[in-house]
Amino acid sequence: MPIRVRVLLLGTFREASGRGEVELRLSTPKATVADVVGELVRAMGERLRRELIDPLSGTPLPTALILLNGVEINNLEGLETEILDGDTLTLLPVVHGG
Repeated sequence: MPIRVRVLLLGTFREASGRGEVELRLSTPKATVADVVGELVRAMGERLRRELIDPLSGTPLPTALILLNGVEINNLEGLETEILDGDTLTLLPVVHGG
């Protein structure tokens, strides 16, 4: 059974993707946050990849705050947090000033 995930893209992620919201359908019975991020980048293209993904590690940049149903994923299981059908993933760029 496929998994439907609502992804909200804020700030520069919205600009890079050209969309503020995307619904992804993953054709797997189990998925993680990492799977959703990977599918999102494949679907949205290179501009979002440059804004979101570290080219050396292939993982989201530390300036990307990722929330699953309103909870920051580092308070859960990080990128390995399981995604359930109907979940909402929010990607928010964190800008530091000084």
